Amino acid sequence: MATVFAAAGGLVGLRSLLRGRHSAAAVGWMVGALACQIVFLWLRGSARGACPLGDSGEVLAYLGWSLTLCYLLTGHTYRWSPVGVFTAPMVVAVQLAALWPGMLEKVPVRSSTAANAWGEGHAAMSVLSYGMLGMAAVTAAMFLVLDRKLKGSDVESGWFRAMPPVGGLRVSMLRLVWLGWFLMTVGNGCGVMAGEAGARGSTGHLVAAIAVWLAYLVLMVFERVRGVGGRHLAMWVGAMFLISLTVFLLL
Repeated sequence: MATVFAAAGGLVGLRSLLRGRHSAAAVGWMVGALACQIVFLWLRGSARGACPLGDSGEVLAYLGWSLTLCYLLTGHTYRWSPVGVFTAPMVVAVQLAALWPGMLEKVPVRSSTAANAWGEGHAAMSVLSYGMLGMAAVTAAMFLVLDRKLKGSDVESGWFRAMPPVGGLRVSMLRLVWLGWFLMTVGNGCGVMAGEAGARGSTGHLVAAIAVWLAYLVLMVFERVRGVGGRHLAMWVGAMFLISLTVFLLL
């Protein structure tokens, strides 16, 4: 149901965008999607007796929830822009991937150990950070689309008029990356504390999380010190999100 609601929200938002109008109905559909996601994650978490991140399907479902939550928490300027409209299709794609056969365990294996607050915090904050970084990747994609339209002098379409300024997209992209990086910092800190507390967890995930954290830090420091062109920055942001997400799903 969450996938259906998100798809409806994306279609309503796209139609409103092409007509040059704002639609509160699109936000309503996304609120419905969020409610369904919460129920699903609560049921899976209750079955596992832990944060529902025990298989790849649950990780993707949690990411879909994170993207939806971030979409709703952002301002109306973002939600009613092409960037916000394209967040809904991304949620749909992520949730369809979660529903792919073999991604979700039919019967979740209940955790044999007591839940550890630090470990749960590490998992939750890490996925939340990926929600922000996913929105940054969507913003990067829109930046590349707008950059191509400007270079091709295709500025007469209603689609182009609905796009935010290219400079605003770059600023939004940087802010989302920094916010995602901050959430990842908190998550990695929880992961380190979970290790010190003797919690059982995946060392590989923590090492990968720290590696991704360092990669984003290097990119943002390099952009701040040396400067990175908007097009190249957008390509790096999109590529790093896809690569890091793939690594986490494979671990």
